[in-house]
Amino acid sequence: MNRNYKQILTEQKAEIPVILSTGWVKREQEDIIKINSRLVQIITGIRRSGKSTLAHRLLAGTRYAYINFDDERLVNLGASDLNRILESAYSVYGEFTHLLLDEIQNVDSWHLFVNRLLRNRIHIILTGSNSRLLNNESASHLTGRYSVIYLFPFSFSEFLTMRGLNPIWKETAREKGILLKAFNEYVISGGFPEIHTGEDQKSYLSNLFEAIVTRDIIYRYKIRNIRTIKDLAIMLADKFSGEISYNRLKNLLSLGSENTVKNYLSYFEEAWLFMTLPKFSYKKQESLRYRKIYNIDTGFSGIRSGKNIPDYGRNIENIAFLQLVRNSGRLNFEVYYFKKNYEVDFVIYKNRKVTELIQVASSIADDRTLKREIRSLISAANDLNTDKLTILTLDEDMEIQSDGKRIEIRNIIKWMLEQPEQNC
Repeated sequence: MNRNYKQILTEQKAEIPVILSTGWVKREQEDIIKINSRLVQIITGIRRSGKSTLAHRLLAGTRYAYINFDDERLVNLGASDLNRILESAYSVYGEFTHLLLDEIQNVDSWHLFVNRLLRNRIHIILTGSNSRLLNNESASHLTGRYSVIYLFPFSFSEFLTMRGLNPIWKETAREKGILLKAFNEYVISGGFPEIHTGEDQKSYLSNLFEAIVTRDIIYRYKIRNIRTIKDLAIMLADKFSGEISYNRLKNLLSLGSENTVKNYLSYFEEAWLFMTLPKFSYKKQESLRYRKIYNIDTGFSGIRSGKNIPDYGRNIENIAFLQLVRNSGRLNFEVYYFKKNYEVDFVIYKNRKVTELIQVASSIADDRTLKREIRSLISAANDLNTDKLTILTLDEDMEIQSDGKRIEIRNIIKWMLEQPEQNC
């Protein structure tokens, strides 16, 4: 195929001022991306979470070139094509010290190309919307010369900043009321940046969901049973914050085996559409078999099934999960759920021991709800030998003593706005 790479890169270069002109708030990951490092800086996360914009803003002021491989004119590239593209990049940009490679996972054997650039002392920043960007082959070729940064849609703190609100908890009635209103909006709208710069929420999220399933899953993995995998995606988006059964999903969708369900689910996770949470167990097989599922953003909750009013309680559990995942990378802990004849939403596991148990409830004003949450925490605390017990809720902070255990009731908004060292 005869392609004019210089023209393509020239047109892509013209897009940079448009990208930089969009509204922006500082992302929490900005301080950990080292653009002058000799390590490849890999920014991965779901489409439209702001990966490219983040990279462009960090590179502004440097001599950098930009190649966007998520371009229909750059499909089915071979090794010789990559070299011609590199020549075109020098022709368009002149000498450069940094190179931004956008959606690089679309290119086979991209790691060999990147390895060559590293040998030439070019600083590489690359993005990808697939979590398996670094498979075993890629990782072995790069031999540890990379740093991975995970970018999610806006956290609640970033959401507040985008709205022009101060992301700091204050105890006045006025400030708490403003934060509660904003939190309720965040629960429904989620955190995709473009939602908060004027895009229609429902159509934007619906189209994005469809595009991810089609482009990043069906096309990428050459799925033949298109209707089934789309039905599964819709079903899972509606089942967020709940335990999933591979066997039940297999039967509902008339699939041949549980392995097919597991494969489909892994594709969704790799595209960052959903995240799963393993069950805590000292038996590895049990931990691998059982999962709860969460949407990568609460804006997707019920979006494809036609529900206009998402389940509020399950949504705040989903939000708490995403916040814990954000914190886990920085604080080096693992997150699980626990289930016997009762269930605990989150188990925090660090240094080979359970350090905290967390329940999430929109309100504990109802005495039956409070007793149920306390009963589950006390039972799990005895089973897992831990004393730090927390209930996240929209109610006021307080402490409860029960069966010799101290339980902290934490306002989830205040908890989310604290520094992560204070959370876990």
